[in-house]
Amino acid sequence: MISVPLPLFLTALAAIFGSLVLTRPWLTTRAKALFALLAGLIMVETLLVALRFAYQVEGVLVIQRLLPFWIGPLLALGFLALSDRVGRLRRAMTLHLGVAAMMTALVAAVPPVRVALDLLIGLSYAVYAVLLLRLWRGGPDRLSQLSLARVGFMRRMILVGAGLLGITLIMDTLIAVDFARNEGANVGWLLSLASLLLIAVLAVAAVFSLRTGPADAVQSHRSHADTQLADRAEKFLLESRLFVDPQLSLTRLARRLGVTDRALSEAVNRARDKNVSQFINAFRVAEAAQLLRESSDPVGAVGEAAGFLTRSNFYAEFNRVMGQSPGAYRKAAQT
Repeated sequence: MISVPLPLFLTALAAIFGSLVLTRPWLTTRAKALFALLAGLIMVETLLVALRFAYQVEGVLVIQRLLPFWIGPLLALGFLALSDRVGRLRRAMTLHLGVAAMMTALVAAVPPVRVALDLLIGLSYAVYAVLLLRLWRGGPDRLSQLSLARVGFMRRMILVGAGLLGITLIMDTLIAVDFARNEGANVGWLLSLASLLLIAVLAVAAVFSLRTGPADAVQSHRSHADTQLADRAEKFLLESRLFVDPQLSLTRLARRLGVTDRALSEAVNRARDKNVSQFINAFRVAEAAQLLRESSDPVGAVGEAAGFLTRSNFYAEFNRVMGQSPGAYRKAAQT
């Protein structure tokens, strides 16, 4: 039996996390919504864990064991909303949240499936931890919806998220094994250990979140060579108009310039205070703005002509750079 309901501390930390998310003006609206939903889910889940194990309220068991299916998807989708693949967010939400809903309904409706519940939850944690690590390995340019000053912090948060999923996977596995072998005789101290580990990680993340600010910007020395390479990339994009190709990538641009991915990325970061995705999208936004002023083409067609892969990505980038929607920009230009 747990003498101190440690999961309630996790509930409080989740509430703090949720309030921090909602007060970070540099997060996109969709990322805020997804992370806030995640915080609410963790609050409910940890409260139910406390009720079940600290106060022996067994009636919450079914709900408490189904909610974990949603943690990984919400976490991964929140970071996706900050990435260069934000244009695919709606499709990704349909896929990942749809699978979570299907698994929740299946386990709730078919009792025999509950035998494999811990395995399914563990598989979910593992899959989403891997997806987060893949996003992190993509480098700073993947988080194209953030200013350069925030990219380093959010990349650390990706690792924190993957670590939380990994810790939860290990501890859930140990608890499941204990129930199978010892009828849950050691579940109290295992749950306390898991709670302490998660409290420590979340507390560190909260401290970093409170401290993050303009000082977190990359403070690397800007050399003449950086400026020259960034200027060369800018000239090349203007002359070749390669930016209108929606498949243009850092690697492809670097090869056309005869430099490495890392050299180009670091030069643009230091000389322009942008990552390469933002650098390329700035040309696309400028092209779209000209088309909006000079043509009567539909807004969606303008985004496509400027090189944006999807309408949602076009709207997000145009809003980020110009401070208003494409439609509002065209209307203002006409008046």
